Amino acid sequence: MLTAVVPEKQRIAILSSSETQTHLTRLITEAERQLRLVSPYVRLDKLRVLARHVQGALARGVSVTLVLRERDFSTGKEDPLDSDALTQLRQAKLQVLLVKDLHAKIYISEKHALLTSLNLLESSFNNSIEIGTWIPAGTPEYAAVESLLKSEIHLTAQAAPPLSSSVKTAEPSVPKREPRAAPARKASVPRQAVVEVRDFDMGHCIRCCDDLDFNMTKPLCRGCFASWKKYEDRTYPEKFCHGCGEPKKTSVAKPLCTPCFDDLGDSLSDEDIQF
Repeated sequence: MLTAVVPEKQRIAILSSSETQTHLTRLITEAERQLRLVSPYVRLDKLRVLARHVQGALARGVSVTLVLRERDFSTGKEDPLDSDALTQLRQAKLQVLLVKDLHAKIYISEKHALLTSLNLLESSFNNSIEIGTWIPAGTPEYAAVESLLKSEIHLTAQAAPPLSSSVKTAEPSVPKREPRAAPARKASVPRQAVVEVRDFDMGHCIRCCDDLDFNMTKPLCRGCFASWKKYEDRTYPEKFCHGCGEPKKTSVAKPLCTPCFDDLGDSLSDEDIQF
């Protein structure tokens, strides 16, 4: 029985980490009409080359939309909209949409779609092992991606606040101290007030910063745990906070930075942190 040969340009390809990045650049630079970048976590200030490619697409008259996860604990303390690179792109007519609980990563133009694990983060580009699926337009799979975007993402998306309103609101100032007042540390926001706002429902691998369930006894993703297991050194220095995901000096023994540890409240002590 003869098997039909699918033309090369219509073939679906499975991509490695480096290939995924190369194809993402290709997708952006080849777009002529429309480009949608769906990534829950974005830090374009540290991806200047990628930001320039997006700027180039906007300059060509391409309609570019960036879809982010609506701000919550998992997105970290920094507001993704409070970014010089993103502000410049928005001034160049980049549209930004926010979606609650977004975790999909989809990059799509009128020519191709890229389904991948790659976030628009420096850590994803430089540290993580990623995978991608390259789908040409005109295939049933491409049509399925378009349908998913409409039903799962665009229907629930909300436009980001205008640039004039996206500036981060300043924290309430601490009342001025009297001449003999206590040190500033004691005059800061009470711990209980922070705990009421913080919700540790999403964590990060303390070695690669990938998303995972918040679990003080399992602060490593499966791949990094396999590497750690060879030596099982609970004090071995790691790179990220399990809670906020910010670059911090942590370890399996102490997977949280000081602010996140404090936010857990008095009920948790060092003895509770065991792998």
